[in-house]
Amino acid sequence: HTGTLDPLATGVLPICINEATKIVQFLINDDKEYEADLKLGVETDTQDLFGRVIRESCQIPGDHNKIIDTFISFEGNIKQKPPVFSALKYQGTPLYKLARRGIYVDTPEREIHIFKINVTKIDLPYVSFNVSCSKGTYIRTLCADIGKRLGCGAHLVGLRRIRSGSFYIKDSHSLDELEVLLKNGAVKDKVIPLDKALNNLPQIKVNDDLARRVRHGKQIIVDDVKDICLFHIKTGERLRITSLKDDLIAVGESLITSPLTDKKDGWDMICKLIRVFNT
Repeated sequence: HTGTLDPLATGVLPICINEATKIVQFLINDDKEYEADLKLGVETDTQDLFGRVIRESCQIPGDHNKIIDTFISFEGNIKQKPPVFSALKYQGTPLYKLARRGIYVDTPEREIHIFKINVTKIDLPYVSFNVSCSKGTYIRTLCADIGKRLGCGAHLVGLRRIRSGSFYIKDSHSLDELEVLLKNGAVKDKVIPLDKALNNLPQIKVNDDLARRVRHGKQIIVDDVKDICLFHIKTGERLRITSLKDDLIAVGESLITSPLTDKKDGWDMICKLIRVFNT
């Protein structure tokens, strides 16, 4: 699978099988989007409803505009301190296991990005919101930090991941649904093709002969792709190489910027291959 969900959370968790296990490294860094609910006025040691209450406050702001403005103030690049009850490891041991033994590790802050945060409902002391964020964002910690900024504390009471990269909740299936599909022999119809799973990456199409050679390790050069000027690619950007029928051949890292800003020799490589697929 391509990441983890908190025990409290439900929602999208892409599962890779067979040849698709090779693309996990390209999916785990995807942005995420969540629907969440927090409760103001109560802090817990785990930052969610499963934890021990460590502080309560009756000074919950009644001004809805102040609450909304506080949420919006978290948009952009922010520093976040991972919770001590998390799957992050310290000297090989998950932090939550250490915390359960009374050992609390001081985790360093790290930078995350909140692309958009939107309050959808206020029914004090509860607030519902949507948030799109970078990989590694802890929504529990975001709730706790919002509570601190409001001066009353808060903790997470509900969480649903509605998007992971290009995978949306509307296209997802529960384990119960998959069990029924399996009994009916219809699971294969729900498997997402490799190329579609990476459709957020820029695409370069190659003919069958070049596809065969790439699968055997040949690097792609400028002369191999005559219409390279049509592709908008930045140096260092990940890209997908596909057949004319959109079968995924490889994922590479671009060595050029296209449209070409300077003259390239026909033998100059377009990209460095990272992963080659045999499908």
